[in-house]
Amino acid sequence: MKHRWMALPLALGLTLTLAACGGNDPKEDLVGAWSGQVDVMDQVVEGIRVTAPEIADELELENFYIPLEMEFRDDNTYIMTVDQEKLDESMDALIQKSVDATMVYMEQMLKEQGITDMTVDEALAQSGMDRESFTDLMEQSMGNLSSSVVQQIQTEGQYRLEGNQMYTSDDKDTEPGSDGATPYTLDGDKLNMDFSNVSLGEVTFTRGG
Repeated sequence: MKHRWMALPLALGLTLTLAACGGNDPKEDLVGAWSGQVDVMDQVVEGIRVTAPEIADELELENFYIPLEMEFRDDNTYIMTVDQEKLDESMDALIQKSVDATMVYMEQMLKEQGITDMTVDEALAQSGMDRESFTDLMEQSMGNLSSSVVQQIQTEGQYRLEGNQMYTSDDKDTEPGSDGATPYTLDGDKLNMDFSNVSLGEVTFTRGG
């Protein structure tokens, strides 16, 4: 059985596999709630590049965070969810930057075509749109992405610690197997998980958020 923490939509071009934690008394130190975030900006840009490479090139967004909430329980089960409100904030920023990038691209296209007597707003008006309606259209096209991310990330299963590795299942009634482990370190209220196996590098979680 494939073990995972989360799987983001194909639109983000990302699949994450569970990783985890440790210490001298790993389970005792691990049990509790943790908050962190994963920057998937590279995956977002590459996803946009598939259908709109010109827009991806103009996208001026430094990061796109998936805010994660994790809870490890004393009965060897865990749950991972996402902070919906923070994710929506990231999504709103992405939409606005995408709109801005589109406007820049349209302006460049007008210049390349030698059209100097028309603004981007006038070009949009010829299509029966303005910046506000274009933004609304962008929001509609991405409207279900946030909730889809939440649904796919939310995972509940069992965990087992062995040294600085954690093995997990994606079903609370199923014990973890012997593959799919992820390295971790635990230092007080900081939990560092190594997601290098999915090209995300290390992610730091803070106890209690």
